[in-house]
Amino acid sequence: MDAIENAIRKAFEKGDARDRTFREKVYRSAFTALERSLESNAEIPEDAKRTRRIALKAKITEIETEFMPARAPAAQAPQRAATPTRQAPEQAGRATPQAAARQASPSSDFTPSVERDERRAAARTPEQKTSKRRREKAPRQRRRHPFAMLYLIATLAAFIGVGIWWSLSSGIFLSDAERDTSVRNPPMQLQEEDYSTGETDGQTGSGSRATGQWLAIFTPTDPTTVAAPGNASAEVVQDDGRPALRIASDRDSGIVFDVGQGVLEALAGKNAIFSLDVASQDGQETQISISCHFGSLGSCGRKRYVVGPSRTEFLFEVEMPSGNPGSGGTIAIVPDVEGKRRALDVYGIRTATAE
Repeated sequence: MDAIENAIRKAFEKGDARDRTFREKVYRSAFTALERSLESNAEIPEDAKRTRRIALKAKITEIETEFMPARAPAAQAPQRAATPTRQAPEQAGRATPQAAARQASPSSDFTPSVERDERRAAARTPEQKTSKRRREKAPRQRRRHPFAMLYLIATLAAFIGVGIWWSLSSGIFLSDAERDTSVRNPPMQLQEEDYSTGETDGQTGSGSRATGQWLAIFTPTDPTTVAAPGNASAEVVQDDGRPALRIASDRDSGIVFDVGQGVLEALAGKNAIFSLDVASQDGQETQISISCHFGSLGSCGRKRYVVGPSRTEFLFEVEMPSGNPGSGGTIAIVPDVEGKRRALDVYGIRTATAE
């Protein structure tokens, strides 16, 4: 089972998978996570993005067929008994006495005149006899299983029709911009990438400190706000009795953490400090990449940190513009930008206003 199917089926376990509305919500979440991942990785070619969207659509269509009601097999219509061919009135009037006798008495008393037919049969070559047998056999072969073929075609057409109708009516193939009609999101802009070794003392590189109350964005006790697209993985583990989310992915796949709309509304028009409480695994350092998307409030650019095996808090500051974010946002973390799939433990993500 691949990562996409595994994530969808795990989401099904949190509700009633037989409920179509619930399944549509899970599918939309999967597409939202994919789009967020693609938006947070601007270096991915368009062809690769299109391939991932197509793969997710195919996997959703494959899973959805499991919930389609089974169809009862169509009753096979009884074969009609062969009926004698009726002769036209004028042909009946010209019928020979032998033919009249055959029509009047089709029983065992019927004695056909075969002399002329025997002469014709004797005059035929072996090739002509073989050709005649093939012509007589071909119609019977074609009529052998007509209803089975019609049933198969009708069943396939019904499955395809239901799949197309469901896909179009549910809107799962729409992008986030097409689905969000309230506030138009600004186009993503590339910003200069910040880099830090992770040395923090409770304040950001600019010297700002948190002044407001810390707001939780993610805790390991609630992993439902996390999406691991593609072949990325995310699972809750215990580290010396403390829960943590262990994430791993390739260099072009980020683990996406949801940022609630209420959190963004509290930060609008202010300087915000974001805190990541993380540690690397297996005693090795790893270089992580962080990118953000805050709806109409913009983004945080791209940050890089070198994370060691000791649990460390990493802080970065973002100046949030005023306005209504219109929706929630995301923070995407690539746990190993070198592509060696080193794992990263995330103990929490939080934010507060700063001065």
